Amino acid sequence: MPEDVKPRRYSSERRREQAEQTRQRVLDAARSLFEERGYEGTSIAAIAERAAVSEETIYARFENKRTLLGELARRAVRGDDPRPIPEQEGPRALAAATDQREQLRVFVGDISSRLERAAPLVTVVAGAARSHPELADLVARLHGDRLRNMGILIDALRRNGPLRLSDDRAAETVWALASPELHQLLTRVRGWTSARYRDWLVDSLARLLLVGEDPGH
Repeated sequence: MPEDVKPRRYSSERRREQAEQTRQRVLDAARSLFEERGYEGTSIAAIAERAAVSEETIYARFENKRTLLGELARRAVRGDDPRPIPEQEGPRALAAATDQREQLRVFVGDISSRLERAAPLVTVVAGAARSHPELADLVARLHGDRLRNMGILIDALRRNGPLRLSDDRAAETVWALASPELHQLLTRVRGWTSARYRDWLVDSLARLLLVGEDPGH
């Protein structure tokens, strides 16, 4: 009997590994096509061809193109860490820091990495939402989640000192400045480096939020 159990367990684990590899190939193919061709220009057939899987495999795992795009956007924001964003290392380091400027540097380092992954996909979703109402709901959820997550920063900053703005206005300010749209405008359109973007965002947030900073300089 033990001899039978081990091969079956190995076979089951191997099937799970193969299924995850297939899923990742589909996600990688879909991401590259969405960014190259946009939502309208990307078909399930094209994704299947690039991922070297059948269309039926994609429909079975993701149901439709909208669900696939939503999964890509959420994974880009979350990163490789499966934990909810507030429990990940960046937000935890932010909460542990005792200096407001340092908290902003930690926040910007974390959010800029997320934006580099997610902003191109959010742009695809937002563009497609104009003609696909079901994607408008996804855009609203993504931005709503962003605004709620900004509360983590505001709460952490408030524990280390006063702020110039109320909590709601402070969260909205960070939400606007650290938006995917502005990130794309500065890095893609204006050609800013990642370092320049991070320095600008830290300085801008400090001047707008921190009492000890001079907003005029």
